[in-house]
Amino acid sequence: MAVPRRLALASLLSLAFAGQALADRLVTSDGRVIEVQKARQLENGDYLLVFRSTEVVCPARFVASVEIEGDMSDYVPRDAKEEKMLAKGYVRYNGRWMSKPAYEAELAKETEARRLRTEELALHSKFRNGYTKETKHFQFKTNTSPELLDFYADLLEAYYDIMDKRVGIKPTPKLSRTKMRINIYRSRDDWERNNEAGMRGSVVGYFSFRDESLNFFHDYQDPEFTLWVALHECTHLLTYLIEPQSWPRIWVNEGVADYFGSSDVTRDKKGRIHIEPGKLQVDRILTVQQAIKDDTFVHLEDLFQVEKSNFTAFEYAHAWSFVYFLNNTKKYQKGFKKFFKEFYTVPNSVEYTWEPFPNVQGTAKIIPADEVRRILLKALKVKDVAKLEEEWLAFVEGIELDSATARFKRAYRKVLQAAIDDFDQAKEDLDAAIDAGLEDSRAYWARAMVKAFKDGFSSASADLRKAVELAPLNARYRHDLGMAISGAGLSFGFITVSFGDDSMDKTLEKLDETALHEAEEQLALACELAPDNGDYQEDLADFRSSRARIGK
Repeated sequence: MAVPRRLALASLLSLAFAGQALADRLVTSDGRVIEVQKARQLENGDYLLVFRSTEVVCPARFVASVEIEGDMSDYVPRDAKEEKMLAKGYVRYNGRWMSKPAYEAELAKETEARRLRTEELALHSKFRNGYTKETKHFQFKTNTSPELLDFYADLLEAYYDIMDKRVGIKPTPKLSRTKMRINIYRSRDDWERNNEAGMRGSVVGYFSFRDESLNFFHDYQDPEFTLWVALHECTHLLTYLIEPQSWPRIWVNEGVADYFGSSDVTRDKKGRIHIEPGKLQVDRILTVQQAIKDDTFVHLEDLFQVEKSNFTAFEYAHAWSFVYFLNNTKKYQKGFKKFFKEFYTVPNSVEYTWEPFPNVQGTAKIIPADEVRRILLKALKVKDVAKLEEEWLAFVEGIELDSATARFKRAYRKVLQAAIDDFDQAKEDLDAAIDAGLEDSRAYWARAMVKAFKDGFSSASADLRKAVELAPLNARYRHDLGMAISGAGLSFGFITVSFGDDSMDKTLEKLDETALHEAEEQLALACELAPDNGDYQEDLADFRSSRARIGK
């Protein structure tokens, strides 16, 4: 009898928590808490981490602290007080010493809590059954977790407040009664399977003016990338609320969205989110600097006129850098804020035409390119565009960059966005960055993805092994290494491997026992490192089912 995927996932997660009666807690240097069966420091200072699936020697720099829990058989007491506790048969748990019965009661309570969470995560693992939350301005839905639901709700409400103070969001009576829908998917694969517009490939998020919804996925490997996407696309949502029938010029719309998308996000002591827009994007600066050097840069007059169909990543970099320049040049800051408000609110002083448009209203206000140019120059108090261009280019040229870091970040963005047309350039950038001595696990992972796309999955293994070496507790790298070894495929946006039982069986039949064991070991370890990631659990379940069928 076929077992429904949700029930199979729940069973797998339950098994993952079985046998965890004794576990140590490890806090990583980046703040994650990982449960391992045993964590012991070696003579050289590194840690031997014993997982259910395998053992890992982890360099000390990745470990912030370790709490030895429950099994005190080889625990070395720190002082006389701890010696007495051990002599009494006490155990250390959650940073406290307690009697064996108290420990067992605490353990039973936590085991039950984990069981309930496992069932809850499985219940909401499909987007149609996702968690929901309604806030002051939005309706959220996600199949990630309750914690991420709360985080994104706080984030986008905080962003609404920022934009409201800057421009003044005054929705129409109808929109004021409507809460925009925010859909957050648990992974890129899940997003590509389920987003309502059928977006995939290099699209990593979008705001739909047709159904008034914001859509993106959470990237567990790189949450900062998700922050950028969420804030970038939410800019489009908020400018829609300001004037739902305005269709802005592409260079302004994307340049502004990218400026606000690149933000520092922090929490204060009271837990409130603070957003500081305008982080420097070194990859975009690198692109414009190289264009200036090669005399291929986009002139301002051309940028003002560019249409959406001709707006590529190259124009994107120029638009963002121009907006960044205006916001970081004192004499233009006030003028650009005035332009920003006038451009998006479309007052009577701005000329526009009504044209048919595929939005909810059926028509849109189209501001001609020359009119956008006029109100910008008026707000900036500029008459000489050539001089303004000289100032902008000089500003960009004056920004000092670390070449290896900038080339890596440019390529990394292309991989995360699955911009396959730019993969040759991405490969050159990654090779140059790595050859220059950049020791960043993300660079090796990104190059593995490019190699997998261009030359096949097996070509990715060496770089994935290096990524694992540099970041041994990264679940994504472990998962992708397991998938690459198995030959079952890698999935990261533009590659969606879909196989029936027979095709996966045939793939695994070609592997020897050593490869099968290592692949399963890596996939299982990924699940231990990221127990809330349902996609990893499903891939492991598929692998094990196939292996059982072929009897290997």
